[in-house]
Amino acid sequence: KFLLYCACSSAIRSLSRVTRNSLIGMVLCLLGLALAVQPAEANHLKVRTPYALDKGELEAGYWLDAFLNTPVTTSAGSFPRQHLLRHTAELAYGITDRWWVEAYADFENPTQAGTGQLTLVRHRYETVYRFLDRQGFWPAAALYLEYKVPLRRFDHNDEVEWKLLLESRIKDFMIRLNPVWEREFNDASRVRFGYENGWYWFARPSVRWGVEGFGNFGPIGSFPTTNFQRHSWGPAVKFKFGKVGWDLGMQFGWTDRSDYAAFKSILDFEF
Repeated sequence: KFLLYCACSSAIRSLSRVTRNSLIGMVLCLLGLALAVQPAEANHLKVRTPYALDKGELEAGYWLDAFLNTPVTTSAGSFPRQHLLRHTAELAYGITDRWWVEAYADFENPTQAGTGQLTLVRHRYETVYRFLDRQGFWPAAALYLEYKVPLRRFDHNDEVEWKLLLESRIKDFMIRLNPVWEREFNDASRVRFGYENGWYWFARPSVRWGVEGFGNFGPIGSFPTTNFQRHSWGPAVKFKFGKVGWDLGMQFGWTDRSDYAAFKSILDFEF
């Protein structure tokens, strides 16, 4: 712990004045919002980009999702979702300048009532292909496909997810929109529709502030009323240190069928 503290302190001292102020501001913002939480549901809190990897690039990442307060009973398995920590290992590779693949392993660690065992609950496999580049205001666009394979002792139903990744940027401002379609492989399942989006401002090339939103309307053709849907919004900030990126954020909910508050941290390394 002492060595980790020293390393973190050294890294923070090496940041420029703007980066340090942005980090301090983000922490204060998160603490302030935590005092007035409304419900939100969150799984993997990342708004995807059509520009992730070039040909031959390799990326490794570590994701942490913390469900700070929630009325939702359980998570991927039978683990209590309250105070649950989800750890994810990521490995991605750029096949061409437009096409890349990714693999993930999701681990969950329930911390409530002294149950702290880290358990593998799911594998995920993704492929992304960008078919349109950004031109002026017109957005870049990519197709995203993800296949989720849970451990059978937790869930017997695989799941597939499609997304359209859209990104537009003008000067220091950027918008990302990810409409989402998802379906479990069982007889009763129907295609559900949701969204992921982010509105960002680059304070400098290495610091990006933003507001992100995630939601799910439910099965297409029979959306429940708004209060039975899942919608959340919250602040986010990303720091870039050379080939290392650190994405931080919070989500706070707008409906009653969701987590009250969730925190994300995504640390990625490009090779």
